[in-house]
Amino acid sequence: MSEYDDVEVAGRTIRFMWDYWVGVPLWDEEGLLPEDESWLRRALGLSSTLVADLAAWGQAMGRVVDHRTTVRGEDEALAELDARARGLVAWLEREVGDTYEVVYRPWR
Repeated sequence: MSEYDDVEVAGRTIRFMWDYWVGVPLWDEEGLLPEDESWLRRALGLSSTLVADLAAWGQAMGRVVDHRTTVRGEDEALAELDARARGLVAWLEREVGDTYEVVYRPWR
């Protein structure tokens, strides 16, 4: 039995947006969804590959934002991550189907 067995998605909208210390950046009306891959597969029907790619995107965002005062090309890096996010949103929409509306909230 998992600690997330009784967690349900609040509402019909899944928001994809990055925030500090977030591994898998998916939110419902009440806040951050569990980042547990098993829960995401069971509750949302997500593939393991998509969960891994969402987590990798979140880590990449963290690296850019955490180092923005020292990394050259921050705007380019964020634009690249934004484009990558839009692809992930399309993939997420395919995997959740009509069950949820997916909304992307860019960092800027």
